[in-house]
Amino acid sequence: MKKPIDIIAAAALIDKAEIRRWGIGLIDGSINGYVFLIGDDVETTILEDLAYRNMLVFITSESLRSRLQGEGFTLGWESGLVAFDIAQALGFVLGVAQVFGDADEPECILEYARQRLRGFTLLISDPDDDLLSGAHAALSLGCPLMTTAQLPASVEDWKIPAKYRPVLDSLPAADIIQLGIEERGVDIKFPLPDLPAAFSSEFSGQIVRDDDCGVCFTGVELTTIGEDIVDGQIRVVGADLDSGLSGDQTYGLLIEVSGREMQVDFESVLERQIETIFNDLDGVVHRGQRTIASLRITQKAVDRGLRLRHLGEILHAGYHNEFGSILSRVQITIFSEPEKIKELLIKAQAIYQQRDQRLLKITDESVDTFYTCTICQSIAGEHICVISPEHPGVCGAVDWMDARAGSNIHPVGPNKAVQKLGVVDAKLGQWESVNQIVQQETGGGLAAYSLYSLMQDPGPACGDFECITGMLPLSNGVMVVGRDYQGNTPSGMDWDMLLEVAGTGTPVPGFIGHSKRLLQRDKFIAAEGGWRRIVWMNHALREDLRPVLDALANAAGISGFVDMIATEQNAQTEEDILEYIGSCGHPVSLMEAMI
Repeated sequence: MKKPIDIIAAAALIDKAEIRRWGIGLIDGSINGYVFLIGDDVETTILEDLAYRNMLVFITSESLRSRLQGEGFTLGWESGLVAFDIAQALGFVLGVAQVFGDADEPECILEYARQRLRGFTLLISDPDDDLLSGAHAALSLGCPLMTTAQLPASVEDWKIPAKYRPVLDSLPAADIIQLGIEERGVDIKFPLPDLPAAFSSEFSGQIVRDDDCGVCFTGVELTTIGEDIVDGQIRVVGADLDSGLSGDQTYGLLIEVSGREMQVDFESVLERQIETIFNDLDGVVHRGQRTIASLRITQKAVDRGLRLRHLGEILHAGYHNEFGSILSRVQITIFSEPEKIKELLIKAQAIYQQRDQRLLKITDESVDTFYTCTICQSIAGEHICVISPEHPGVCGAVDWMDARAGSNIHPVGPNKAVQKLGVVDAKLGQWESVNQIVQQETGGGLAAYSLYSLMQDPGPACGDFECITGMLPLSNGVMVVGRDYQGNTPSGMDWDMLLEVAGTGTPVPGFIGHSKRLLQRDKFIAAEGGWRRIVWMNHALREDLRPVLDALANAAGISGFVDMIATEQNAQTEEDILEYIGSCGHPVSLMEAMI
């Protein structure tokens, strides 16, 4: 191999004004990273792919520069294709590290370059000593060599001052850029696609009324780690918005992600961001999660050209831009084909069940940290959930482990850690530290938050929940209603009326919105006696939760408890409930008055 390149000397030859003017993009993130492109056997699709990912490309081969200019490419800083030889390119990157890292010692400059300026070397041609010499010099900047060629045995001795590999050879040309991004950990930010509708946080909280709605989707949404996925691949399986879809429709959304830092615990954190991303699109309103997701799209947006593919493109950019530090590939499939939706539902329910099982052996007493969740403040300004192992978010999609993962990903994001300090009332589930952060995060809208009470300072709910629990004064108990129930309840209200009470984002003592998961734990309205207070449930929900409630009751020595709970099949009013629970010896008759 030829004499090594002195990159310190090369940096001294680069104009400092040029470094400041064009290097700032590598610092502020407006440029995602850089590539030393060595060799000349390069297809233009490689350059297009790099441009799509907003990478600064140094064209080091004179013959390649001539060829590109002959093909109409513009070389220069403005185009992102810079005509520098390898020594100049190395010197420029090192100069950026020296100027913006405010460093003088060579090792300090190199360390700044490795930590803050992410790049790699790309060789798509047969190697020679000159090319390998340049690639070897780039290792000191933390740039691995990615190549389609089979390299000589001499590179086996190469070292890189980082935890990743110095050389990856014999790579397929179609995947080489993605593999380089993943190996070097380049955080790719994508601009939003051209859309037929405006996209801005100003639209979050808008309403799509029935007479304006072109299509109302309800269905299942799942974000999961995938294998062999293609970043940016977006598929629509079934009819699209221009193919006669209108009115009430079912749909499925599968987002598959991968990345070196991606973990299973992060899946639900990403999944909960679907609502935030979609609600910034004019004419689109998203509510709910998991199997109760709804997506309302105005007819005006459809007429303007909005299609399901656009939704996938928005999610692709949103996931990369928000979670690029942990993922590198995002593949999206949107289903409107009923049979495919059923298949996704089966897959999703199995994954949801695995997620839900994680916490069953962890109690609130066994941890010293709870978490907040303010994701839904985009639709309810003062909404907040305080999440503990036994008190999941009202949506049911964010539990204690999810919130902990969210806090680790974005410490200043919607999930904030709060130490359990200063017990106010252990029975209610109130702590001074929790009340303080609730006041802070709601701008003073809430003064206190009880994790375990229905009657005193219950937490708010924004509407994205599976159940409503409401007090029934005459029977000294509570009813629990599932969102799929269409009939009236013994309170005289149906689901929609109850939603107006419990789902405004403002706490109403005596009513709470919550997930089915909350009913799995003893902390459910424990301040009022817990699950023993349940005297009425709609029949489908009761049967769905029978195993859970049976397990709780059997552990407490109460057999046959679920059948003591009245349903619409045998109790339409509170008077009916009183008669029913009296005939079966329901334990609520021995409990103290709720009010």
